[in-house]
Amino acid sequence: MSILIAYDGKSDTEAALEYATKLSIGLGEPLYILTVVSKDQMDPEDMDPTVQEYMQEAQKKAMISGATDVHTIIEVGKPEDVILEVADSFQCDAVVVGRPDRSRFDRMVMGSVSQDLVENSKCPVIIVPTPGEED
Repeated sequence: MSILIAYDGKSDTEAALEYATKLSIGLGEPLYILTVVSKDQMDPEDMDPTVQEYMQEAQKKAMISGATDVHTIIEVGKPEDVILEVADSFQCDAVVVGRPDRSRFDRMVMGSVSQDLVENSKCPVIIVPTPGEED
């Protein structure tokens, strides 16, 4: 069993990383930090150093906070599909995601990864709001 966080290095996932880290520590479960990039963003054979840097930084933050079993995963694909696949493969107890700083209208028109996860995940999905965000 484990905890999975969908992380992209942006401010709206920082609070989610903190929450997932606390959850991992509290449950004594491994923490998997996953980022998903599109094929347009990156060639899987030639990894963007920026992505590697923010993933290493996320792992470091989790470990400094007290998590001891922390892993990073970088995948290419459609975020909601990859997150569900990784959650299944690691038999996750929970998937933690941040809530992007978008209006309700934007989420309605463009869709929402978190909503798709809630509807299709086999484990609980925890959506962590960005501190101070207004809806």
